Amino acid sequence: MKFSLTLALPDKPGQLLRALEPIAKNGGNIISIIHERDKPVEGYVPVSLVVDFLSHQSFRKTIEELRSFGISIIKSEEVVERHRLTFILIGSMDIKRVIESRLDGVDIISVEVVMSKSGGVSIRLEIEAPADVTEKVVEKLKRIVSEQSALLIPSIGV
Repeated sequence: MKFSLTLALPDKPGQLLRALEPIAKNGGNIISIIHERDKPVEGYVPVSLVVDFLSHQSFRKTIEELRSFGISIIKSEEVVERHRLTFILIGSMDIKRVIESRLDGVDIISVEVVMSKSGGVSIRLEIEAPADVTEKVVEKLKRIVSEQSALLIPSIGV
């Protein structure tokens, strides 16, 4: 699980190392560090980190230890990996039903619709979804389209 942290560290030697110790102690694997020494604010330097932890518990324990060291935490949040997917839907279908289907955590990026005079519909649907629910989203779209006797063409690799 990836987490993003922004710390306010005193602009003194050794402070970054002091902040990294609880992360290492709790099994954190540092993915990136941005140490903005050129932007001190009232004697503090913002340090942004992306850290991979095995569990929420090890992340919370790290936060507690950082606070017990007197380190100010400006921001801390889980980084949710998202995938952008594009689908083509072909056939006679209720466009509103497809768009309004309850796809949890999914953002609809764009919808392009072409309707023929005969009533056939082609839809290009672009969505963004958390990586861990991508398969469920694809299955739900397949079911919705299948119920309407239409065809779903997913992105390559989906």
